[in-house]
Amino acid sequence: MDRYKKGTIKKLYFFFLWLLGFVVLFAFDLFMELIVFEWLQWNGTTKNDWFFMLWWICVFLWLLYGLYRFFKEIKLKSKR
Repeated sequence: MDRYKKGTIKKLYFFFLWLLGFVVLFAFDLFMELIVFEWLQWNGTTKNDWFFMLWWICVFLWLLYGLYRFFKEIKLKSKR
């Protein structure tokens, strides 16, 4: 029963939300590539490079945010 403490559930909830963020980013990328860029006829051209640069920046920032929260929690746990 100890593993179901409030803090553990909160961490697990954050972890699933963090993973869901990656899924949402990936789904948005697929939507843009398969629908929008096809409609604009930008696939295979350099016109969509700005989108991929912004998309990878968002993915990297989301990764850093999750790692920051994770290590912050470990640091707080070690102080207790």
